[in-house]
Amino acid sequence: MFLCFLGSQINFTKAISPGVSPGNEFFYDIEYIWNSTNQSIIIPEQVLDLNNTDFYKITITEIEDKNVLFQTLWRFFNGTEIEGTGTINLETGIAGFGDFWAIIGGNLNSGERIHPIYPDYVFINQTQVRNYGSGGNRETNLVDLTFTYVDPDDPSRYYVEYSQTYFDKQTGMLVELVDTTVYTDPAATEKLTWKIKETNIWVIPEFPSVLIISLLMISSIIGAIYYKKKNKINTQQMSPIQHKS
Repeated sequence: MFLCFLGSQINFTKAISPGVSPGNEFFYDIEYIWNSTNQSIIIPEQVLDLNNTDFYKITITEIEDKNVLFQTLWRFFNGTEIEGTGTINLETGIAGFGDFWAIIGGNLNSGERIHPIYPDYVFINQTQVRNYGSGGNRETNLVDLTFTYVDPDDPSRYYVEYSQTYFDKQTGMLVELVDTTVYTDPAATEKLTWKIKETNIWVIPEFPSVLIISLLMISSIIGAIYYKKKNKINTQQMSPIQHKS
């Protein structure tokens, strides 16, 4: 019984490995949408800044066992930039410093925990094939969560948060986040979206492969026609003596 229990524990906390490497870069678009019939609500300025984002960049700088270290660059349309650094432990999901948290282990499968030794018990719900512009079709791990917070002083006041986080399966890196929060009092809805726009890991060819194959076929046909026509002309231009010989 002890050996069976030990085996189940080993499987439960199986080793996790990073899918990213130093030098990997990821660029994101950020969008924030607020909707409320209550005109008296003042949206914080730092929240409004999200919609002035040109891009948010993550650069992986170092891997230390289960820890991923990275640099951040938040650039706004007016040219202003905010630089930072961060680290996250892949086994626990705990960020040592920095605000970015959305990195998990590489090549995880549906039904597996994203942080094997931390008691958050968050699992990958399913693996989907999704298209992300710069990378085409990618295997993507979805983590779908719902949170409810009730005001202890007034149970009629609460909000529900719906969060869908998509991680690239191979790298464990965030590719899309859709976080929607619905408030009851005052009634309001906010939606935060992150979506990858560029990376130096996967790149779409300058010409799609189907187009390249088509061009090669066309070139071959044109070449064959040209060769046949040229050979016919050369035969017609030969003198009777040359042709006879």
